[in-house]
Amino acid sequence: MDLALNLQLEELSIVETYIADHRFGLHVLFEPEPNQEELERTLEAVILRYEARAALLTCTGCESLFTRYQSFKAPCDLHYYCRECLANLFEYTIGDESLYPPKCCDQEIVFDNVKTLLDDKLVARYADKKIEYDTEPDKRTCCCGSNCKTFVPETNVQDEVATCPDCGKTTCTICKEAAHRGDCPKDEDTQSLLELADKEGWQRCYNTKCHRVIALTTGSNHITCVCGAQFCYVCGARWRTCSCPQFTEEYLLAGVTRPRNAGYRLYQPPQE
Repeated sequence: MDLALNLQLEELSIVETYIADHRFGLHVLFEPEPNQEELERTLEAVILRYEARAALLTCTGCESLFTRYQSFKAPCDLHYYCRECLANLFEYTIGDESLYPPKCCDQEIVFDNVKTLLDDKLVARYADKKIEYDTEPDKRTCCCGSNCKTFVPETNVQDEVATCPDCGKTTCTICKEAAHRGDCPKDEDTQSLLELADKEGWQRCYNTKCHRVIALTTGSNHITCVCGAQFCYVCGARWRTCSCPQFTEEYLLAGVTRPRNAGYRLYQPPQE
């Protein structure tokens, strides 16, 4: 407020001096009366300059003066930011999640509303960071590379393997270590299911993109999974690649107790 008041007083002083000097000059040149029309035009021009100066807005960040077209009005309707300070708000947020999302007076500055006021490179970097911040912390996967640690978006995750968009390394989304084949030992839900399957004598599909657990109630040991894979219910091997019996008598009859086959073993995906 003090700065604006001082500017106004300074401008008024300049106006008064300018008018006085102009009147004196006109009086000397066109005595005895100055040109009234010229005086009015001069006064109008000065007033326009004064009004333009009075219309300048103060940036909340750097306290510099800017026109309305050079600044951004915050959603709180109380503060304005020049483009440089607005960019700084988003730049700081990229480096500090506690500042996300950028706010003014506890009201969010919506990214989509200011993208046209920001540099293209900053827009791209913030857009990537926004995806990371919008992902729940326990569901985030960062590259396992010791010199990378880049966040891997969901679009780069397939079958619980995250591929880093920067260095290309693959990371297990469960244990957060380097990607590996087979079941992740830190996947507690899968481990519990496999323990139950082994206890009940169920079998598991060998297809790396499936691995469903299947319980046979009635029928032969020839299993065709919903994914299309065919395998032996006794040992889990691809169909016709093992010496297990094609039928187990108890599984051909309904309503009888089905003992575990002597050759039963639950299929285990290869590990690396």
